[in-house]
Amino acid sequence: MRFAPNTPLLWLTALAVIPATTALVFFQEGPGMWIGLMVLVGVLAASAIDLARSQGRLDRLDLEAPDLLRATRGREWSIPLKFSNLGDSDLPWLRFGLPILPEFRVVGEVVARLPEIPAEKARRATFDLLPLRRGQFFLDACHVETASRWGLWLVRRRFPLALEVRVYPDLSVERRRLSGIFLHRGNEGGHAVRQVGKGREFEQLREYQHGDDYIDIDWKATARRGQPVTRTYQIERTQEVYVIVDHSRLSAREIRTPVEAMDESLAAFSEYAEGGEFAVTTQLERFLHCSLILASVAQRQGDLFGFISFADQVDRFIRSRSGANHYNIVRDALYTLEPKMVAPDFEQLMVTLRQRLTRRALLVMLVDLSDPLTAEQFYESIPLVSRQHLVLVNMVRPEKAHPLFSPRREPGTMEEIYENLGGHFQWSDLGEIGKKLSHLGVDLGLPEHEELCAETVTQYLNVKKRQLI
Repeated sequence: MRFAPNTPLLWLTALAVIPATTALVFFQEGPGMWIGLMVLVGVLAASAIDLARSQGRLDRLDLEAPDLLRATRGREWSIPLKFSNLGDSDLPWLRFGLPILPEFRVVGEVVARLPEIPAEKARRATFDLLPLRRGQFFLDACHVETASRWGLWLVRRRFPLALEVRVYPDLSVERRRLSGIFLHRGNEGGHAVRQVGKGREFEQLREYQHGDDYIDIDWKATARRGQPVTRTYQIERTQEVYVIVDHSRLSAREIRTPVEAMDESLAAFSEYAEGGEFAVTTQLERFLHCSLILASVAQRQGDLFGFISFADQVDRFIRSRSGANHYNIVRDALYTLEPKMVAPDFEQLMVTLRQRLTRRALLVMLVDLSDPLTAEQFYESIPLVSRQHLVLVNMVRPEKAHPLFSPRREPGTMEEIYENLGGHFQWSDLGEIGKKLSHLGVDLGLPEHEELCAETVTQYLNVKKRQLI
């Protein structure tokens, strides 16, 4: 319990204590000295008595707060609080506030105020915040104050909290761009398409019919029955999809977007650089958004979805499953991922995938291959899994990686000419990497950062349509 002078005590000091002290200095004897002494003693006695009577003013106040709250980056949310006055005297008013981390912004008043709380009554309140970053955060205290019994002091108390706040990425922009996929009509908003192929999943045995392929004849069953028997297959409805996210040093590459080209609702919650001209995010943020979007789409398509993250080692491995609970598990596994300043170990990743994934699956790898040495290591390691699984690789196209004579990159100065030339070489190197990977059956995508989710989802739906896994 702590105490601080309240406004009435400050006014009393200014209007009574200071004149009384002045009287004691100028009047060494006589009525003036006695009057000043009486006023000074009276004020000191009243403040001391009020302080003594208010020692346990907030001892009977109880605070209830949740242990876990979930929020979305860039969206306002409230912390529900319940203050219960368990004592036998009323509290005239109550003010409270929370120590706010730099990753949050207070919406409204920093210190909130509640009206009178009668004895043995409770009041509910909310503290509104705006999360500015994703991640896991902890709020450990709530500070409360009220007036003393005579109102001369402010009685303050610190309530310890154990509130965990999980801030998830905001997927609203990506969902709007993929609105057709999330419409609840027909085939997720798409058109009916002819399934290519006859399927790979065994359905039943039946007698041989004219026109059946000899490859489909089950020779063991034919020998047992003494007549030709054919295997029939059906289109697979449930497939395994894994998103593999690289959060090594290259995932921290900045992605800049001009503020004037952004949607206002999105730009308001971005981190700014270069005098506010650009909104800055990282490649890893785009990878995580893409992972959650693809998880949602796979769930709607009836597939099993898994998540793997790695840097210098595999640190998160979530076996593919389906359902809303599994989506929440994946979301809780990736929302705390941060770039790790180490080189990626592709060989260990491929060995882990080879050992733990025995069934053929679609592997969507979100990695950065803009560094030639990293790309070479990836190319040497990928054959360990590309023979068994279908692999799609996507990365955000580097800002300067465009053809030299691209219309979007018109140089205006000599410096920009050399920048475009360097970007052309980088674009050419990435094209060579894509050609080398294509010989191994691996597709490399280089979409712009705002098109990463749409491109990845389109690739996945094409794989489903063509029955490639």
